[in-house]
Amino acid sequence: MSIKANGQKWATKESQVVRNEEYARKASENIPDTFNGTTELKLKDFFFKVLSGSAQGILIGVLPSAVMKYIIQYSGLGTTTFGANLSAILTLFTSLIPFLIGMAVALQFKMKSLDVGVVAIATMVASGSIKWAQAPIGFANPVTGIKSVAPANVYIASGAGDVINAMIVAAIAVWVTWLVSRYLQGFGSVAIILSPIIVGGGVGLFGKTIAPFVGDVTTWIGKLVETFTTLAPVPMAMLIAMAFSIIIITPVSTVGIALAISLSGIGSGAAAMGVVATTIVLLINSWRVNKPGVTVAIALGAMKGMMPSVFAKPITMLPFLLTAAISGIPVALLNIQGTPTTAGFGYIGLVSPIQSMVKDPAVLPTVMNHFINPIVAVVAWLIVPIIAGFIAQYVFSKLLKLYQPSDFKQDL
Repeated sequence: MSIKANGQKWATKESQVVRNEEYARKASENIPDTFNGTTELKLKDFFFKVLSGSAQGILIGVLPSAVMKYIIQYSGLGTTTFGANLSAILTLFTSLIPFLIGMAVALQFKMKSLDVGVVAIATMVASGSIKWAQAPIGFANPVTGIKSVAPANVYIASGAGDVINAMIVAAIAVWVTWLVSRYLQGFGSVAIILSPIIVGGGVGLFGKTIAPFVGDVTTWIGKLVETFTTLAPVPMAMLIAMAFSIIIITPVSTVGIALAISLSGIGSGAAAMGVVATTIVLLINSWRVNKPGVTVAIALGAMKGMMPSVFAKPITMLPFLLTAAISGIPVALLNIQGTPTTAGFGYIGLVSPIQSMVKDPAVLPTVMNHFINPIVAVVAWLIVPIIAGFIAQYVFSKLLKLYQPSDFKQDL
């Protein structure tokens, strides 16, 4: 039997052997790598995979609800059954952020489906996005109206939980899965039983145990930002804007911090403007080097998706800070305000700009007592940040040559 390639016979047996070896080499290269005990875990690579997966999970969970919030509210859909159900479903995405983080992190490591599910569940239960308590006998189910005949656990979706803790638990779950695969052969034929119990339940319980301590760190960060509010209005607005321009590009939740310290009024407006400043700088650079879809995603709120490229070259944070400092000045001068809920959004769903203009009966005067007109809004939220962004780009990229747009190249 002769071997053919492109319709030609191979002249000698030696040439056939060479070609067969080449076929075998290419075939082995095309076999997808799967995560197991032989996978080499390098610290830098491990860190960036956790970071990338976390960013993806956060984006999947945050964007749908944020983008559709005011569309549903002001289109009249919110008064219909369809709109109410859609709003509830999209809001539930937020509580599923920890699960999405765990899933996305596991996929970054190319885990098999069982391990993906286990890591995702462990991350979910440890984050605090789902809380539970024991309901006494006679507790009426708010959905069915049926009263319980015995004590039972009641589970309540409660926001996104602690994103930092979710990331830590996801990383631990990946590491434990690797240890089990390396030293216990992945539990062998009983993996489908033991992995969810030992890895999922065990790591999840450990994550829930450390959650209060991790929460203290988040609270400390929030208190650090809160000290800015004791300063004079203009410096305060500039400092808060600068702080949130960096926080938005880290795993820390800007919305979570704002809610934790009840950041309202000018402080909320400055925080949102900091998010806007980072968005503008990323857009200025992204449209030159990334696919259109990436740039559109950033405009819609996918700033955290740029964490890997920014963390790879931290000096790229300098234009965020300068743009935020300049953009924060009109916040104080024009008395641009917001609520704790809108402080961390910026352009996402136009939540922050709309809140600064539209008087919401549900917002107490003690939280927000001043609203701006559309012309002021365009100047403050669009014109000033764009001008500031190009100034920062010129100073740090063109003049000082500290970075290039190519440093922001990223796939989402």
